[in-house]
Amino acid sequence: MKPISTLALALFIGLSTPAQAASLFDDLGGLESITRFTNRLVDLTFTDPRTAHQFKHTKKERLARLLVDQLCEASGGPCRYKGVNMKKSHIKLGITEAEFNALVEQLQQAMDEEGVPFHAQNRLLAILAPMKRDIVER
Repeated sequence: MKPISTLALALFIGLSTPAQAASLFDDLGGLESITRFTNRLVDLTFTDPRTAHQFKHTKKERLARLLVDQLCEASGGPCRYKGVNMKKSHIKLGITEAEFNALVEQLQQAMDEEGVPFHAQNRLLAILAPMKRDIVER
């Protein structure tokens, strides 16, 4: 094979590699979408009788900001979560499995309302699921 042909073939192969799959951050709709569904999540948690009592001493805006950073970072976005780790921030709150599950339902509802694709919701929930052991106490 002539050197020019080899070079052309190498360039063609390099250009024809499949595009990298979209990140979860992108699949969630980016920062704007994450912010919208997180704000909706916080609204739901503060008004749902299954969870509202756990947030009576919580500043809504601060919680929303921390959750946006946490979800953005967890999904591969540019944000950095600077809050306390899950175990430390939930210690002695006595969060039950039912309360945890209610919050997961609220997150799913918020993402549904935002139009987040089901596959992206599942990917995010899979990333967040291990936090359950640090949050649920009883």
